[in-house]
Amino acid sequence: MLEPAVEKPMPVCRSATCWRSQFAHPQGWRGWVVGHRMALKNRERSLWVLSLLGVRPDDRVLEIGFGPGVDIRRIAQRVRAGFVAGIDHSEMMLRQATERNRDAIRVGRVALQQGDAAHLPFAAQSFDVVFAINVAQFWNPLSEAVAEIHRVLKPRGCVALAVQPRNKGATEEDSERTAEVLTTALSSARFASVRLERRPMKPVSTICAIGQK
Repeated sequence: MLEPAVEKPMPVCRSATCWRSQFAHPQGWRGWVVGHRMALKNRERSLWVLSLLGVRPDDRVLEIGFGPGVDIRRIAQRVRAGFVAGIDHSEMMLRQATERNRDAIRVGRVALQQGDAAHLPFAAQSFDVVFAINVAQFWNPLSEAVAEIHRVLKPRGCVALAVQPRNKGATEEDSERTAEVLTTALSSARFASVRLERRPMKPVSTICAIGQK
C-alpha cells in the first residue's frame, strides 16, 4: 500500500476582487453573470475532459462542482440509459443548472443538489464515473474530497480531476505543479492506474489526472 503523501498546495486565485472570488463560490448577481460566462467560455476544456471519461450509455455518473450545468447536460446526452448526479456548493449555480437540465430532471435521469466534495451525500459504490473540472483546486483539504470520491465509486470505477490554472499570471509551471498534486492525491487514496493527460490551451494547459478504483 502506498504511504500517504504530504499534500502540496495547488495554485489558486489569490486576488481579493469580488469578481474573481465568484469563480470559487458564485453568489448574488455577480455569481449569476459568472455562471453564464462559464457556460459560454469553457466549451473546449469541457469537451476534451468528457472525451477522456469513456462513459457508457448505462453508466451512473457524478459531477462535482457542476457550475451552470452545461456538462451535466452534455454527459446526460451520453448516458441515456443511465443516471447523472451533480453536487455544487453554490445555490446560484444550482438554480442555473436546474433550469438548464429541467427536462432530464423531470424524468429522473438527472438529480442535482447543493453540497460539498468532502461530504458527498451518496451511498458507497454508487457511481461508475466521477469527474470534476476546475474545482479541485478549491478543495481544502484535497485528501478528504478524494477519499470521498473513492468511497462513492464502484470497483473499477473511474475518476477524472481536471484543472486549468487561472490565477493571475498563471504559467505552465503552475500546470505542472497542479498535475503533481492531483496525481499524488489519487495515488495516496489508493486509486490504481493513475495517469495524467494534458491539453495545451490558452492561457495555460489544462491537466487531467485520471485513476481507477
